[in-house]
Amino acid sequence: MFKIRILSFLIFSLLILFSCKRNTEKYAFYINSSENSDLPAIVANKKLVVLAENSSTSYLELEGVKMGFEYELLKEYAKSIGVKLEVKLISNLDNVDLQLNRMEGDLIACSYTISKDRKKTIDFSLPYLRSAQVLIQRLPSDSTPQYIKDPMQLAHKKIAVWKNSSYYHRIKYLEQEIGEPIDIQALEGNYSPEKLLAKVANKEIDYTVVDNHIAVANAYAFSHLDHHLRLSIKQQIAFGIRKNNPKLKESINVWIKAFRKTPHFRFLKKKYFDGKELSHLTYADYLNSGGGKLSSFDKLFKKEAKKYNMEWHIIGAIVQQESNFTPYIKGKGGAFGLMQFMPGTGKRYGVHAASSPASQIKAGMKKIVADFKLWNNIPDYHQRIKFVFATYNAGHSPIEKAQKRAIEKGLNPLVWDNNVEVVLRKRKGKRIASYVKEVYHRYQTLKSLYE
Repeated sequence: MFKIRILSFLIFSLLILFSCKRNTEKYAFYINSSENSDLPAIVANKKLVVLAENSSTSYLELEGVKMGFEYELLKEYAKSIGVKLEVKLISNLDNVDLQLNRMEGDLIACSYTISKDRKKTIDFSLPYLRSAQVLIQRLPSDSTPQYIKDPMQLAHKKIAVWKNSSYYHRIKYLEQEIGEPIDIQALEGNYSPEKLLAKVANKEIDYTVVDNHIAVANAYAFSHLDHHLRLSIKQQIAFGIRKNNPKLKESINVWIKAFRKTPHFRFLKKKYFDGKELSHLTYADYLNSGGGKLSSFDKLFKKEAKKYNMEWHIIGAIVQQESNFTPYIKGKGGAFGLMQFMPGTGKRYGVHAASSPASQIKAGMKKIVADFKLWNNIPDYHQRIKFVFATYNAGHSPIEKAQKRAIEKGLNPLVWDNNVEVVLRKRKGKRIASYVKEVYHRYQTLKSLYE
């Protein structure tokens, strides 16, 4: 009997030892491997391999155009070290750390939050973004079981999140903070944040949690979802790196530190996180070979805008949209020049088709200021800018009528986004709404590049 017990103990011990060894070897072999996979090997192979997910913040290919915030960042880094960037798409985030340590890629680019648990198996670059976790839910008009305005209201609610994410851990902590259970639906790693956004939109689930920058990047595609309830402090988003790649880490950290200060970085942030949809516009569209000028009319824009204490980026965005800086171009219905004034409008502001560019810009600035005064009852500055763009495109009357219809539908007449804009789109005003979206995007981009 004693021998049987000894034998059973030995077998049990061996099983535990084998299990521990297997779990340790899952990462330790690769972490401690002496195989050359660091920066010199990457440069020698002339290739940087990135493990990425299929998303707008990581990597996406639309109509043959490769894009994604992290993809565009790493494309610039790869260029700086003289190598090509290769993307390897991953289907399940649960295995991405293991794939990195198996040397299937050199970096993880999946909007990865730096966490204590992850740092046990991989290293991280310097953060390139800081982003808070936010609750995703349908807007009240979209039949959400309960529209959550306070984290305390999440008690006993069902929330679907990736089980190995920082989102899951945050909800577990939130349970402790509110003193009530939350029904967490723990999902596998093949559910990306964007897939979960789609599930909420399609009413397959009621609530999920994602990082705010991901929610903002997808705000245009999921305009009927709300992402304004913050559930955490801002957390650090970075690239995952193997622990035995110190030279790669040092190199990319030096690059990130410098690149974060550039106009190009500001442009990419605006492009993906301040607009309402992905833009095919590139940085080159906004920088000419003259060293960072928007156009040859920059000084005139600034001079006229300064007279009225206005941002010159507003007139710059309109001129770029209307004429692409061509002073004597002729448009439909007799529209002319940089500002594409109609003859009647031109006469009112003292210019005609043969007027000098300086005169056209001076008149254009007067028109913009006049439109601003029309909407002085709109308290939010950026909403007011959108009304100005709409008025420039269509005149005051159509926008005023849209405001009245917005009131009838219970919408806010002083807010363009998802209010007056919605009414216009439903009432054959898609052209106006699209114009505002495009020009506002140009304005935001110009501000990021030419502060």
